[in-house]
Amino acid sequence: MTQPPSPAERQHIVVVGAGTAGRSVADALAAAGLTDFAVLDASSEVIGSVFDGNTDTWILTSHGGQLLRADIVIATHPSTYVPWIPNLFGRNDFRGAAFHAARWDPDFDPAGKHVAVIGTDTTAGSHIPRLTEAAASVTVFTHAPRRVVREVPLPTTRAKRWLRRHTWPAAPARPAPTVVGSAIEAVTSSGIRCDDGVEYRADVIVYGTGFAIAEAIADDALVGANGMTIRGAWQNGMEPYLGVAVRGFPNYFFLTGPDTQAANIQARYVVECIALMKRAASTRIELRRSSQQVFNERAYLRPPEARGPVSAFDLTSLSAEDDEDHETYDGAATLTVAGAQREVRVQLTGHLDPLDGRYHWQGTVFDALTDFNGGALNNSRVATLTVGERSAPARIVEQTPWGTHSVAGVGTPPYARSDR
Repeated sequence: MTQPPSPAERQHIVVVGAGTAGRSVADALAAAGLTDFAVLDASSEVIGSVFDGNTDTWILTSHGGQLLRADIVIATHPSTYVPWIPNLFGRNDFRGAAFHAARWDPDFDPAGKHVAVIGTDTTAGSHIPRLTEAAASVTVFTHAPRRVVREVPLPTTRAKRWLRRHTWPAAPARPAPTVVGSAIEAVTSSGIRCDDGVEYRADVIVYGTGFAIAEAIADDALVGANGMTIRGAWQNGMEPYLGVAVRGFPNYFFLTGPDTQAANIQARYVVECIALMKRAASTRIELRRSSQQVFNERAYLRPPEARGPVSAFDLTSLSAEDDEDHETYDGAATLTVAGAQREVRVQLTGHLDPLDGRYHWQGTVFDALTDFNGGALNNSRVATLTVGERSAPARIVEQTPWGTHSVAGVGTPPYARSDR
């Protein structure tokens, strides 16, 4: 096993946890030719991880007070999040077996049983195909914010005739679960009753309702960009994107299974992300907010298909070479939304993206905008930001927990760039 480096050293990749998942990561890194990593075992327990946005690195604190700086962290132990089950009315009245999909009962045999699946997170989605093969019935109840997304439009009658003439006979259809669109009103002693009055029989309930932050995790145990704690970034029922990443925690990856096969898949995906950083000469990779939102709103009736990191993550660089091209502006500006203007204070920064070759800028609007132009931001996020005589199209991305707003744009920024 790789030994922990001395606290004075800066390690490129640190794997926290030396169990089965840790070995999966080490094997995947080595197979990709990434050898600059260290694996920390239980003797080097990490009790605090804080992101340093000035250097795009993580500062890890061990139980003994030692400090270690890492470019990339892959956490396999201990688990930051735990399975979460909502407090549905009557949940404790159910007489059958009930468990979370992430804590699968190894003695459970679905043969001949009527199985209800509440929630459709990815852990549940990984089990549903097997359940439908063996169980007497599988009934799936989506739980907000999850919803079933129909990805493939049904072909027209003409297209169906063409397919019948030009394709082989279709294989027998696999059993499919019944998806209930009505909201759950209550769990009963023998099943689930929905708000339309229909009650569904169930011998077993499997919850696929995401995760919550473990109570044992201190608020300062994991602090990401801009001081965001993992507890502050989390909502009960969430799950990390593909089990590995959370928005607001750049260069930080989770890897917790729930089983060896899943851990191996997650390890390979994390290595893909790191390889992408290397190809792009980037020092920072962060999950896009849209990727996290869509992932957590989709109902999974089967294991999710991974999107390539290039389409799900943002990459930026603060390397020594790029520091010369990394420009900032802090001062007054004029924000225009839906024809209305307001003088604001902004802090902006930008850089040339190594992937698309375009100039990307982003930053913060520090003035409160909730009452701007009668709530215009509720209807439009498109804006124009002006600094002096320079104006640029902008997008109001979101309101932060501190009441400020993040803003971003692509192309010529509203502030002056230094000569190249």
